[in-house]
Amino acid sequence: MSKIEVYPAEMVFITPKLVLHSAPFTSGEVKDAFNIEASGMGELTGLAYDVPAHTSGTIKATLQISAMSSKDVEDLNQMALAFLKASERKKVEETAKTSVQGNLSLFGSIFGGGASASYSKTRHNMESAGLSEEQISQLMEAFLAKAQQMSSVSIDFYVNNEPNDYSVSGNLYLYTLSGQIQTGKGSHQYRMLADKASAGAPPPPPNGSAQSTGEILPLQ
Repeated sequence: MSKIEVYPAEMVFITPKLVLHSAPFTSGEVKDAFNIEASGMGELTGLAYDVPAHTSGTIKATLQISAMSSKDVEDLNQMALAFLKASERKKVEETAKTSVQGNLSLFGSIFGGGASASYSKTRHNMESAGLSEEQISQLMEAFLAKAQQMSSVSIDFYVNNEPNDYSVSGNLYLYTLSGQIQTGKGSHQYRMLADKASAGAPPPPPNGSAQSTGEILPLQ
């Protein structure tokens, strides 16, 4: 089967853009937690690719946004999973396999628990998952450090259109989380992009779409 590689110059993420900044912790707010201000399917536009029926392809592109890399998200996931009880770890792993949230399932579904979440909600969910106060503080400080280091990113996604008898082209749809982390050392806004996507049309398939997996990479 042929493989197609696409290198568009740049793309625009059309969900609301966050103004990234650091801010001091404000007395009275929930400490060592994060909120979810926006979540759901994001649409990457500006692509010029076409993956014919029964073939595969790759989409590589530079984005006009700052976000955590897939490696950053994986580091946070592994840290949190080490703190979780076995039953909660299994829940996360099973959710990641089937959910469009992919590698964002832990912070989105387990700790976030919905399309939006307050600081108090995520703090409660982390405690309910079995994390101690010390573990939550360690996790949120690591989360804050990752957010503070965010930079513009690129994507490298593999499109599997081999099972389909139609071609896919156009945009790429992937799950996103954005909000703010709050710790005793300060706060910062964050954005995470999933490692799963739908090429051609929004999920669920088929709807003229093809499943896609890949990485969010920091620009070199």
